[in-house]
Amino acid sequence: MINLFMLRLFFITLLSFKVFTSFSQCIIDTSYTVPGIYPNPLPDGYVGQPYSEDITFIMPLDTMGAVIQNFEIVSIGLPVGLNWVCNNPTNNYNPQINQYGCINVYGTPLLLGQYNVNVSVLVDVVSAGQSIENIPIDFPITFNVNNPSLGNSGFSSSQILGCVPLDVNFTNNNPGLLQYFWDFGNGQSSSLENPLTQTYNQAGDFPVFFEAYNNLDTTDLYTLTSVTINSISGGWGPEWIPFVYTSNKPDPYFILRENGNLIYQSNFVLNDDGPNTWSVNINLHPDSIYTIDVMDADQTAASANAWELTFGTDDYIGYYTIDFQSCNLCSAGSDAIISDSIIYQQIMPVPAVQSVDTIRVGYEPGKPNIIYDSLNYVVYTDSVNYSLQWYVDTSSLVGHTSPVDTIIQSGNYYVRVYNNFGCFNNSDSVSVVYCDPTVEFNIDLDGAANLYVTNYLSGYDINWLNNGQIIQGSTSSLITPTVDGDYQARLSNVAGCKYFSNIYTYSVSIENIVSEFKTYPNPSDDYFNLSWNDSRVKSLEIYNFSGQLIEKLYLNYSPQLINTSSYPDGLYLLKVNYVQEDTFFQIKHLVRH
Repeated sequence: MINLFMLRLFFITLLSFKVFTSFSQCIIDTSYTVPGIYPNPLPDGYVGQPYSEDITFIMPLDTMGAVIQNFEIVSIGLPVGLNWVCNNPTNNYNPQINQYGCINVYGTPLLLGQYNVNVSVLVDVVSAGQSIENIPIDFPITFNVNNPSLGNSGFSSSQILGCVPLDVNFTNNNPGLLQYFWDFGNGQSSSLENPLTQTYNQAGDFPVFFEAYNNLDTTDLYTLTSVTINSISGGWGPEWIPFVYTSNKPDPYFILRENGNLIYQSNFVLNDDGPNTWSVNINLHPDSIYTIDVMDADQTAASANAWELTFGTDDYIGYYTIDFQSCNLCSAGSDAIISDSIIYQQIMPVPAVQSVDTIRVGYEPGKPNIIYDSLNYVVYTDSVNYSLQWYVDTSSLVGHTSPVDTIIQSGNYYVRVYNNFGCFNNSDSVSVVYCDPTVEFNIDLDGAANLYVTNYLSGYDINWLNNGQIIQGSTSSLITPTVDGDYQARLSNVAGCKYFSNIYTYSVSIENIVSEFKTYPNPSDDYFNLSWNDSRVKSLEIYNFSGQLIEKLYLNYSPQLINTSSYPDGLYLLKVNYVQEDTFFQIKHLVRH
């Protein structure tokens, strides 16, 4: 027996296709030397994209002891829009003469999908000296027609990410074509060149499909999917032999012809008058005439079943002309009843442009909470499943994105949480008063006997105090003391924070006798002279303007040289003490090296 399985294994890889709009003669690639199909695997086809592929095949010389004499490619059940051509115009190949052949598949696929392409082949072999012709073999080949990788060349959108309800405006990037189709994914569609604003009221991912056409022609597609020989009447079984009678049942099969030319031949069924069904996938062209011939396989059956003695060739029983409508129990001649199944599809025109994009819509996250810890000057939230951003008085705090945030200024604090769709929600706000504990400033006495703030901080209100009581109207950074006492400055801000300076003790009780005492030169550098004409003088105390005692000297004679070489530059207060310790007066002296 001929190993038909091995033949099928070879041919099963025969076809996978690329296509183009007009065919060309295929070219054999002779760099391959081993029987097989090349290249393998082959790329898929893509809707609306014309391309071609040359397929080189190398036939084996024999298989399992059967010598291959000829094989004929009868038909290839390609998806609509595709055609094929062999380098041999007769579609017949004899590997004993030349093992090489090629096929070019061309056209433009029109329908997306996965197809089982039937490759119908008739094979002639010689086995054990016996010639067996027209062995029909069908090869189902899976062929994928995919959507092309189009990107988003068709349209643009105002936004692709947002929150319910999301309004999106779409703009057509291909104006002036014949027809448009939009599917927005939200249950709405449009044929306008530039559609109306679309609203997305639910959360999710919404694919938006866009098609633009410059050709509106449609294609009618009829596909023969099955043929059934319901019954055969009459004496179509084996011939009578004297004194021998074989079964009277026929061995039925059918032949499909297009305009009189054979395009498909089924396998036969041994000794069976029906019903018998064959599944096929053959595209029918409306402008062609198709007939189904019902046959009785006498010679073919005898070749495959040596025990059955027959005379003559296969018997022609009758035919039926296909009218592109499914037929049920139709006559094929006078002795055969057949049925067929035909599927009709109207293929819409291929879009010139196809694009898809996705609009992502989400719901607003839940409202986050906020807690203010006034003791530690922090605010925090437990909404840690979102991205966080802290705000104070509507201004974002750059880098403040942790669940716990340290207070850096007074104001109204709140936290905003974001989800992956860019949707956000704000917490309630908390009012925070922040008094910076590091704020520090001082007061001192200048050369004109005025007290002033040495490091005044802008943005603060100032008030002066004498012995702890506010001096009314004293809102400047400088004040001229008019009475004795402990002077102090107070700074305050709108948040209610108050900061106090050092205390400066000031006396003006004997400033009227300052003229009896002199310091010169004033300003001085390393030395100055102190002179007086009052015998009651006892000692001299030198203070810096921060109130710190620098030096105490006992005065024995006038004038007296005072050494200030080690003193930093600045204004110093000289306190002259009388014999009575509770009596003194002050002189201001400036040291400048």
